[in-house]
Amino acid sequence: MAAQTVEALRAEADPRDPVTARLVAELESDEDFRGLWARYDARPSRDELKRFAHPHVGELALRRQALTVGGAEHQVIIVYQAVPSSPSAEALARLL
Repeated sequence: MAAQTVEALRAEADPRDPVTARLVAELESDEDFRGLWARYDARPSRDELKRFAHPHVGELALRRQALTVGGAEHQVIIVYQAVPSSPSAEALARLL
């Protein structure tokens, strides 16, 4: 998951943006991130399955979708959802 996230960050990030530059500089203090970032892999991430280990309800398998807002390339809403009636949906319901 870390590699996918770094690839998506590289694909979506604007290197001229000072906020992005500060974020990457801060993340580069981590050796794992540095190695992944140095590979220059870029893969836009729009629709994929992500797995999470939640401390209260256990494993969640959620579909991640990134939606562009109003056609603006740099404004994105990220939505995570579980398949209805799945164990992950039931686990999410217990969190409410």
